[in-house]
Amino acid sequence: MQTKTIEQLLRLLPKNKTIESTIPNLFFYCADRPSKTVSYIQEPSICIVLQGEREIYLGKDCQKFNNSSLMFCPVDIPLSMHIKHASSDHPVIVLSMKLNLVMIQEVLARIPPQQQVKEGYLGIKWQLDDAIMQAFERLVNLLDCPNDTDFLSSLIQQEIYYRMLSAQQGNKLRQLVINGSHTHRIAQATDWLKAHLDEPVVIGDLASRCGMSISGFHQHFKEITQLSPLQYQKKLRLMEARRLIITNDSQISQIAMQVGYESPSQFSREYKRLFGNSPNSDLS
Repeated sequence: MQTKTIEQLLRLLPKNKTIESTIPNLFFYCADRPSKTVSYIQEPSICIVLQGEREIYLGKDCQKFNNSSLMFCPVDIPLSMHIKHASSDHPVIVLSMKLNLVMIQEVLARIPPQQQVKEGYLGIKWQLDDAIMQAFERLVNLLDCPNDTDFLSSLIQQEIYYRMLSAQQGNKLRQLVINGSHTHRIAQATDWLKAHLDEPVVIGDLASRCGMSISGFHQHFKEITQLSPLQYQKKLRLMEARRLIITNDSQISQIAMQVGYESPSQFSREYKRLFGNSPNSDLS
């Protein structure tokens, strides 16, 4: 991304917090100091490190992201992020754009059929080519042109999806919106788990809901999220609990029950194991 665009963002962005921009579905994070490892749920998104580098931990896997690659998350994915190097002179800038599935389907319907590629997810890392980066740069530049945003932002976002669908790794995005694909079915499962956070899950029932065998469901779920369905549910519950603890005045036991834990002591143990401190520490 050009230096003048980076300078433009540095003038606009607050430091060390995530903000939603005036462009629909476009978010930014700017860090001017190193950060601890932070766990969060990444919504279905395209994420690009415009300047600097960050480490992403997905399950046991750690990958480094800079401006040579983007991160593609087709479903809600619990992950952890670490920024080792950042300063006021050279802050880390991260852009994320939530996926608009309706728009992706509309773009896919209007482009020539692509050569059939064997379905496979192949991870969250995606080579960032010049055409995709230039389209994102035009989208970012709209921040200086508020009168153009309503009309042009959706057109540029359509171009981004077109460039991605046409790219070598475009099958990753294509499979997300094709009914019956493994990625589409796992997205249905993660949506259900998120909407029914406090309910026990029976893997056979969830696999059946997605039209998959239990073994196939396990395989493809872990391929995309790097977690088993039960591990995934546990992380969703604990991360939602932490959000509620930080933003609400409710008692810990009430929050534990709200996210599906019957035992407050079990909740506290698992919370501390994931985040390194007790729920009461975050409450204060």
